[in-house]
Amino acid sequence: MIEHCLSLPLSAKERTQLRGKRSTLDGIDVILNLPRGGGRLIPGEVLKSENAQIFVSIKAAQEDVIKISSENRLKLLKAAYHLGNRHVEIELHDNELYLLNDVVMNKMLEKQGFAIESFKRPFYPEIGAYE
Repeated sequence: MIEHCLSLPLSAKERTQLRGKRSTLDGIDVILNLPRGGGRLIPGEVLKSENAQIFVSIKAAQEDVIKISSENRLKLLKAAYHLGNRHVEIELHDNELYLLNDVVMNKMLEKQGFAIESFKRPFYPEIGAYE
């Protein structure tokens, strides 16, 4: 019998950290102790306690992100190259990129001629080639 079903909002970075204390939306502390090398937690994934009486649903937390966009794909590709060269995580779309809000990156992108829009939304960065 399921006694509790909790929602656990996690940032993109937290979804890669499989161990540690976290707080659910209800303010209940849970401790993640998942196997090392297990990749990352996926929004919508449901974890259960050892006794299978508490279930925790993983949610993507709202994060402070910026969006740059361009119809010129080469310009956008150059921006992705420069961000990747600085090991900045990015979320890729056809005509836009999202990244966590960062003053230094904002200035670099503005110098490249991009208009920057700020948002609060879940962030889904591209998974690395070695994951």
